[in-house]
Amino acid sequence: MKPSHTRWFVLAPIGALLFAGVASVAFSLGVASSGPVAQAAQPTTIPGHPELGPGWHAPTSLGGASSQVTIAITKIDGSKLSLQTTDGWTRIIDATGATVTKGTQTIALGDLKVGDQITFRESRQSDGTYKITTIQVFVPTAAGTVSSVADGSVTITQIGGSSRTLTLTGSTTYTQGGAKVSKAALVVGVRISAQGTVDSSGNFTATAVTITPSAVLGTVASKTATSIAVTTTAGKTVTVNVSSTTKYNVRGVASPTLADVRVGYRVQAQGTLNADGSLTATAVSASPADQPGFGPGGGFGGSGRGGGRRGQPFPLPSAGASAPSI
Repeated sequence: MKPSHTRWFVLAPIGALLFAGVASVAFSLGVASSGPVAQAAQPTTIPGHPELGPGWHAPTSLGGASSQVTIAITKIDGSKLSLQTTDGWTRIIDATGATVTKGTQTIALGDLKVGDQITFRESRQSDGTYKITTIQVFVPTAAGTVSSVADGSVTITQIGGSSRTLTLTGSTTYTQGGAKVSKAALVVGVRISAQGTVDSSGNFTATAVTITPSAVLGTVASKTATSIAVTTTAGKTVTVNVSSTTKYNVRGVASPTLADVRVGYRVQAQGTLNADGSLTATAVSASPADQPGFGPGGGFGGSGRGGGRRGQPFPLPSAGASAPSI
């Protein structure tokens, strides 16, 4: 088998260290979004793997498949980068000529900082040495459901139930559904994902916050010229605000309007959750409650006679109905 002339050093469970010819070496790193590099184990060299090149060291124990580490820059000397992982790997690389990216942007080598978490790619040269060609800087991220909002911070409940507070600044940007919004869109109950920076103490400062559009699913209880009162499956009444820009999708109607959304119809509305608990809808889908194939999960799914799978949402006029329900 002809050996590969390029190898990646990327994120993957440390227990899955792979060698193939001149090998891809995957020793990742579930990207940690906070905290400094942990104290490394006493390193020892790995015998029998000269392709690792000079300077590579491994921890005394590789640990189980669930072990996760991160590659972090510990020192910068011109184009020389000293690297270390949380499990003890160490190496100094020469990044001269490498393409450096952070998120989706290309940055200068001089923009790298001690503490940055990275992956990199290197290619074998004709003289048997390796040249670093690509460095990818990982942007720390955090995601969860907003539990409280303050002037300079937002607290979220992450998957698993842990709480985390993110610092907000005047330069933090906010987007929802691909459009720029203000900080006012951050209200209790919305789901967000944030990119930012993490200091040595683990404090997260958000540079960009993406707010997931919210959704209301239930039955139309009443309506006015500017709103729809929806009774959810939990028995809660939510006001859905509509306007001339709201888009409608009503089953069986070619060019639907608010007038086609009738009391008793099952409805799903997607848009922006407001601080008072109401929803300002960008899109509303509705269907008669007695339509065949109405899913038990509250969606407008089909049952083999058109529409989607049973229990799946009836398509919204926008890009779909993946938003969390209120």
